[in-house]
Amino acid sequence: MAWGMKNIIICLFGSSIMEGRIGVQDPNDRWYNVFQRLLSRAHPDTCFPIINSAVGGESTREIMHRFDRDILSYGPDFCLFMVGGNNHDCLNPQRILAEGEIQRLLENFVSRLPAKTKPVGVVLNPVVDEWHFATRHPAYKDYLESFHGSLDASLNPERAVARAFYRQHGWPHLDLYALMSDDSKKYVLSEDGIHMNLAGHALFAQEMFHLVDGLL
Repeated sequence: MAWGMKNIIICLFGSSIMEGRIGVQDPNDRWYNVFQRLLSRAHPDTCFPIINSAVGGESTREIMHRFDRDILSYGPDFCLFMVGGNNHDCLNPQRILAEGEIQRLLENFVSRLPAKTKPVGVVLNPVVDEWHFATRHPAYKDYLESFHGSLDASLNPERAVARAFYRQHGWPHLDLYALMSDDSKKYVLSEDGIHMNLAGHALFAQEMFHLVDGLL
């Protein structure tokens, strides 16, 4: 009796870094397409459909508003999830998360994730301050003052929350900040200072492949 190929469904959840549209000219070079090719070559008898449920520019609150539609409806085998990098948008104050809100949103995420779904956490990559507009924009001046004007430093508490949450729940996770911070300009776009360039997409894909391949 002939059997069809096994399908392992992977959902991406987060904002623009996970969405992967920015930073490469050829869509084939987007991190998740490279990641999918690596998985397919390593496991030729398995299909790896990827549902890109990430949306650029969204806060973690906005991401979670889509959880039922964009995660639960697919019942994925894996959910690759990054805590949003847009949680203190001084140009859109209504987006800014309240004290403790990010922890509540994360607990909501884990409590509602299907039992079959294996979560894989991602920690936000570094920001190159001198290339990012926020370090020069007056709307961010007061917010960044306590971080010596550094947007990258202002995101460290959020990165710490993500790491602590992933460890608390025993999630495998990929720390893009740890991978890239020693030479961030090698991996980050000079045009905006936060999105990954071609080298960043390639490294993200390779390291995510190693992580997920070890879980299969």
